[in-house]
Amino acid sequence: MPIDRRIAGEGFPLTPGDARIAVPEHVVKQLLTEHGVAVPRGRVLTGPADARGLDGPLVLKAWGPGLLHKSDVGAVRLGISTAGLPGALDDMAVHLARQGIEPRGYLAEEQHPGGTELIIGVVRDQTFGPVVLLGLGGIATELLDLTALRPCPLTRADAEDLVATFPGAPLLTGARGKPPVDRAALVDLLVAIAGAGGLVERIGPDLAEFECNPVVVTPEGATALDARLILDPGAAPVEQAHDTDFTALFAPRRIAVAGASTGKSGFGNRFLAAYRQAGWTDGLYALHPAAAEVDGVPAVATIADVPGGADYLLVALPAARAVEVVAQAAGKVPFVQVISGGFGEMNAAGAALETDLAAAVAGTKTRLLGPNCLGVFSPAGRQTFTPNAPTRPGRVSVVSQSGGLSGDIVTVGDRRGLRFAKVASIGNAIDVTHGDLLSWLVDDPETDVLGVYLEGTRDGAGLLRALRRADGRKPVVLLRGGSSAQGARAVSSHTGSLAGEEKVWRAVADATGVSLVSTLEDLLGSLAYLQGHPEPPAPGSSGVLVIGLGGGASVLATDACDRAGLELTPLRPGLRARLRELGHGAGTSVANPLEVPVGPVSPAGLLGDALEPVFGEDGQPYRDVLVHVNVAAYYNYGKAGLRPLIDAMRDLLERGYPARTAVVTRNSEVAAPEDAALLARFAAERGVPLFRSFDEAATAIAAAQRFDARRVS
Repeated sequence: MPIDRRIAGEGFPLTPGDARIAVPEHVVKQLLTEHGVAVPRGRVLTGPADARGLDGPLVLKAWGPGLLHKSDVGAVRLGISTAGLPGALDDMAVHLARQGIEPRGYLAEEQHPGGTELIIGVVRDQTFGPVVLLGLGGIATELLDLTALRPCPLTRADAEDLVATFPGAPLLTGARGKPPVDRAALVDLLVAIAGAGGLVERIGPDLAEFECNPVVVTPEGATALDARLILDPGAAPVEQAHDTDFTALFAPRRIAVAGASTGKSGFGNRFLAAYRQAGWTDGLYALHPAAAEVDGVPAVATIADVPGGADYLLVALPAARAVEVVAQAAGKVPFVQVISGGFGEMNAAGAALETDLAAAVAGTKTRLLGPNCLGVFSPAGRQTFTPNAPTRPGRVSVVSQSGGLSGDIVTVGDRRGLRFAKVASIGNAIDVTHGDLLSWLVDDPETDVLGVYLEGTRDGAGLLRALRRADGRKPVVLLRGGSSAQGARAVSSHTGSLAGEEKVWRAVADATGVSLVSTLEDLLGSLAYLQGHPEPPAPGSSGVLVIGLGGGASVLATDACDRAGLELTPLRPGLRARLRELGHGAGTSVANPLEVPVGPVSPAGLLGDALEPVFGEDGQPYRDVLVHVNVAAYYNYGKAGLRPLIDAMRDLLERGYPARTAVVTRNSEVAAPEDAALLARFAAERGVPLFRSFDEAATAIAAAQRFDARRVS
C-alpha cells in the first residue's frame, strides 16, 4: 500500500544524498491526532502572530534539514511567554545561522506541565519488520536503557503486558508519594501507534524509524510531546505467506535422487543406501543419463521418466548442474531438495547461481528446500538422510537451517530418548523457509513439540506469524546460531540504537511464548523434557522442588534455577516437621532444596519416601521435581555400578506422583560405558529426561513452565 502522499510530500532528505526522508514534527503530530493520540496544542509559525490563541508558557522548536536532533543544536526553547515569542524566534534563527542551519519553519506549542516521561518508538528490524519500544524517556533514555520491546502489530494484551513488565513499570504505579498514572491511556496510545489499523500499519513498509520522546503520562492521561518519523521509500516489501501442504515432503510416494554414480560413491549413493535401509523397495529411482540402475536402484534419464511422477527430488550435484536439473523438474515435482553447496554461502559466482536456482522454481507449484542442506527425516514416512537412522516415530518436529546440526539432532537426540515426527534442514532457504514449515507443523496432528535452529531468515514476518500461531498450542524451543548484520544498520533515533538484535529476539519470545536457548544440549534437553511431559500440570501445582545430596550441589542447583527464572518455593513448616519426624534431614535441609542421602547404599525407596508427604494428603504439590545424584559416588562407595540408581528411579516413577521429573547425573563421565548405556536405555524407555548439568535441567524446566503459562485448552 503506497504511503500517504501528504506524509512524504512535506518531508526532506535525512542528510544530503540520503534516500531516507525526515517528516516534520507537526505533520507527524497531525497523524497522531488522527489516530486518537493526544498532543499539545500548537501552531506552525511564519511569524509571531501565528501563535495567537495559544496559552503560555510556550515551547518553540525549529524544523528542517539538519534539525533531526533539535536539542543538540539549540533548536528547542522552553518556558517562553507569548510576549517573548518574537524575541525568542529571532534569537533561535541567529543561533542556528551561526551553525549553518536554515530552518524551513518553526513550531510553537503550549508547554505541558509535566509528568512521568516515557519513550515510545518503532524501528523496522531487518528480520521481523516493525518492533515497538517502551521505556523511560527524556534526555537520559540511552544512558539508562530501561526499555522493552514487542513486535508489531500489538494486540491490546501485548500492550498491557508491555506496560506492566518494562523496566520502568514501577514508576507508573506511584513513587515518592506521587499518584499512579493512567495506564489505560498509555495502553490506548501504544495500540493507536502499533496495533492493528494503527499508525505503523498506515505508514506501511516505508517506515524506517518512528519515535515519541517524551510521552508524558499523568493520572489524567498520556500526551506525546515530541514526535519523529523517518521514511525509507526504498525498503523491501513484505513477502507474502505461502500456503503449502507439506504432507508429501515428509511422506512421499515416490522419490528420485540426482547425483548417484555408477563409478564412485558420493552423496547420491549414500542417500540411495539410506533409503533402501529405511525400507524403500519400490518407488525409489536414481536419475542417470545412461545407466539402467544404480546400486540396485532403478535409474531413469530424466525426472519426467519416473513412473507415476516423483513427489520428492533430492539433488546431490555440483551447483551449476543442480540448477539445470531443478529447472527440468520445476512444475513436475512438488518438492525438490538441493543438498549441494557452492551457492550464496560461497562467493559472488555462487550467489548468481543461487539466483538462477530460485528463478527456476519461481511461479511454479514446485517448492524448493535449500540449497546447502542435508535432507528430510520422518520415520513414519520413511524419509531419511543418513544410514542407520532411528526408525521409531515420535511427536517432536524440528526445522534446522544447518544440515550438519540436523544430523546431530537426530542421532544425539535418539540417544537421549527423543522420538521424532519430522525433521527438515533448509540450508540457505531461498524458497521454503522456517516460517513456511513451522506454520504447517503447528497444525500437524503428528507433532506435539517444535524445535528450531536458525542462523538468519529471509522471511522474518513469516516466522513471526508461525510463532504466533504456535503460541499456547504447541511449545517451541529455538536455538540461534551466529548473528546478523543488524548492528551495521545506521540509526537516527534513540529507538534504533536501543533495539539491538538480542533485545528484538527476546521481544519476539515474550510476544509468542517461544523458549530461546543458547546451546544444542539445551535444545535437545528442552525438547526431551517437553516430549516426556505432554500433559498439562496438575491443578494447584507450582514451583520447583530440588531433591538430592546436600552441600554445595544443592547450592549450585539453586543458583541454576535462579538463572533460569524458576521459583524454588520453600516447603511449608508443617511439612518440614513431618519430614523430620520420618527421619529425613538429619543435619541437613528439608526446606527446598530437600537434602536426602541418595547414593549407592541408600534404600531404593528413599527418594519416593521423602516425596510422599509432599504429594500426599495435605501436601504441597510442586509442578516440577529436579532430582540430582552424584554418579561418582556409585563407584567410590558402591560395587554395583549404576544399578542402584536405576532401581531408585524405577521406584520413584512407580509411585506416580503428579509432577514432572528431571534427573541431573552429575559427574556422569566417570560411569563405566556399559552402565551409562544401561541408564540411558532405561531413561529413554521410561521417558525420563537425563541432564548432565543443573543449568541444562533448569533450562528445560523453564521451557515447560513457560508453555504452561500460555497453554490453551
